[in-house]
Amino acid sequence: MGLTKPNQDLRRELTDLSLGLEQAASEVLNITKDCRGVEVAAVLKLIAKLYDDADRIAALADEVKDGRIVRGMVG
Repeated sequence: MGLTKPNQDLRRELTDLSLGLEQAASEVLNITKDCRGVEVAAVLKLIAKLYDDADRIAALADEVKDGRIVRGMVG
């Protein structure tokens, strides 16, 4: 059974958000790769948080695909 249009849109949106977070984390990591010090440690923690959030959003997209999360009709 295929996904409804609203659920396809939700899955696409979640997937796009996940990829966007991963790209942002990667870009920040590239910017800070030559830096040292306490600030870098803080940035690395933020990068790890971005990757964790991206993984969680990707997992939610998988739940939409599997039909465990559905977008209800508004109105």
